[in-house]
Amino acid sequence: MSIEQWLDQYGYWAVFCGVFLEGPITLALAGFLAHQGYLNIFAVFATAFMATFAVIEISYFIGLFAGQYLLARWPFWRRNDSRFSALIERYKTLFMLGFRYFSGSHTVIPVAIGMGRIRPAYFSAMNAISAALWTLIYFLVGYFFGHAFELLIEDIKRYEKTIALVLVAAIIIIHLARRWIFRRGAARQH
Repeated sequence: MSIEQWLDQYGYWAVFCGVFLEGPITLALAGFLAHQGYLNIFAVFATAFMATFAVIEISYFIGLFAGQYLLARWPFWRRNDSRFSALIERYKTLFMLGFRYFSGSHTVIPVAIGMGRIRPAYFSAMNAISAALWTLIYFLVGYFFGHAFELLIEDIKRYEKTIALVLVAAIIIIHLARRWIFRRGAARQH
C-alpha cells in the first residue's frame, strides 16, 4: 500500500488520533499533507477540531465528576488545589482560551477547571472557541510550511514519503518522551 492509498484510507483517522497524542505536530503535519493535496483542507480542519474539542471535554468531565477522587488518590495535587482553583476562578476565560498553547497543560488544566466547578455550558462554549483558534493556527503553520518547503525544493515528490515518516516518528518519540518525563516526575513526588 502506497502512502497515498494509506492517507486516502486512514488519513483522517490518523489526524483524529494524532491530535489526542501530540496535537500541534500532528496538525502541522496534516496541514502540510493538505497543502500537498493528500488530504482535504476542510476535512482536516473539521477532524482536528472535533478531536481537540473532544479530548478537552473528556478531561473537563473527568475533573467535574471524578475530581475529588483524584485529589484523594494523588495528595500532591491537593497541596496546590486551593491556590490553583482561586486562579482559575479569577481568570477562567483566559485559562479556558489559553491553556492549549502551553505544552503539557492540555489534559491537566481542563481536569482542574472541571474540579473548580465551572459550568459545563460555559466551558464547552469557551472550549469550542479555543479549539477553533488552536486548530486554525497549527493547521496554517503546517500548510504554509508546506508551501515554503515546496518553494525551497523543486521536486518535493521525491522527499514526501521520507518527510512524512520522519514527522510521524517525531510525533511518536515526543509523545513517549513526555510520558516518561511525566511518570518520572510523578514518581519523585510520591
